[in-house]
Amino acid sequence: MKNSLFNTVVILTGVCLITLLTYTACNTSTKEVESHANTTQTESSTSNTDTQSTGSDAEIDEALANIEKGMVEGNMDLVMGGGIQKLLAVVRQDSNNVRAIYHLGLFSIESGQLEKAEKRFEKLILLQPENQEYQKTLADIREKLEKK
Repeated sequence: MKNSLFNTVVILTGVCLITLLTYTACNTSTKEVESHANTTQTESSTSNTDTQSTGSDAEIDEALANIEKGMVEGNMDLVMGGGIQKLLAVVRQDSNNVRAIYHLGLFSIESGQLEKAEKRFEKLILLQPENQEYQKTLADIREKLEKK
């Protein structure tokens, strides 16, 4: 009984932490994204993507490797601290980093945080409106949210 209660508390704490972390990542200013989208509509999407592939790509690669390794080893500290936190840091530095937002969106879907995932994919579509994958994923998310 004591172990069961302890395990429940640990799981609930983890869920709360994940929710808090994804909430803070999704609360980047929508106006900032809209402003960026409006000013870059005349630019080609390739030049927009090129500006994002700076030093943050190495950080994203490291974060994804940590998440994968943590999942294999069952090490949630590595998943959260070495993975999700690094992705969130990239987004804090560049709130329009498509690659980091995309992976955070996928992890939001995996963790059942569909509202967070919806916001992230909405942002991705603002940044790259022509991307069919983002549009389909957003439609799938909204379909799942309607069924709730």
